[in-house]
Amino acid sequence: MARAALLVLWFVVTAGAPQWLRAQDLIGEKRVLLLGAGGERLEIGRVRFEPVSADRWRFRFVLAGEGFTERFLAMRPFRCVAGARQQLCHFPYGSEDTVSRDDLLPLEYALMFIATKPGALHISGRDGLFYKLAFTERGLRGELHDVDLDPIITPREGGTLRPIGYRQLDRADPKSHWLPALLIE
Repeated sequence: MARAALLVLWFVVTAGAPQWLRAQDLIGEKRVLLLGAGGERLEIGRVRFEPVSADRWRFRFVLAGEGFTERFLAMRPFRCVAGARQQLCHFPYGSEDTVSRDDLLPLEYALMFIATKPGALHISGRDGLFYKLAFTERGLRGELHDVDLDPIITPREGGTLRPIGYRQLDRADPKSHWLPALLIE
């Protein structure tokens, strides 16, 4: 009797759950888009998710958007895309490749950028951009935050695998950025 009641409860909870709560939504290849306040949608690549367990997924992000050019800034190559007011240079970091419902930080690290003026020859770690991800009905949505990337660029001795956490983020002003949102669908 108790087993039947649990089975009924499980069915009611999962059948009525929003789609974004279901594990199968993070399986397979998804598009990664940056969204502008004026309705722009710039596809910057694809991310492939494979299940590791019931609530953990291995991912692989490939930056492959049109409009990206190779730039050599601060003694290293970057792939950058430029808008009228801002250039975004992809700044991937991290060696972790697994996320869970409660830990999206490895994927967020893979989706970091540094902002510069279009055509600029220099970058500053203090101009880092970080899209903080959250689950939605359509997939994952990232809200733009400003972040100082210097802890990654010049790590401390005996540093940590995750030198930047959510406490180091400052919510970005969407009006001052070209592409203030990210969508994975």
